[in-house]
Amino acid sequence: MYNELRDMLDEVEGQEQRKKRLNRMIKQLRNARWRKKVLNMDNLPFSNLRPAQLGIMITTGALTPIVLFCIFIWVSLWVE
Repeated sequence: MYNELRDMLDEVEGQEQRKKRLNRMIKQLRNARWRKKVLNMDNLPFSNLRPAQLGIMITTGALTPIVLFCIFIWVSLWVE
């Protein structure tokens, strides 16, 4: 891999062009690593959930918009 990288950089003339090409390659490698980590389906925090924890998470997620809407209504009535 290093030999390929060196060959690609040797093809480019000029220091400024080499820096641009090298920065682009580094960015591509970082994006590939990040994409691999994000798309990995082995979500470790969620793999060891107990049913009670899952129920609490679902209930909290379902009730949060309702509570926020009620707070919005109360605040709007208080402001008037």
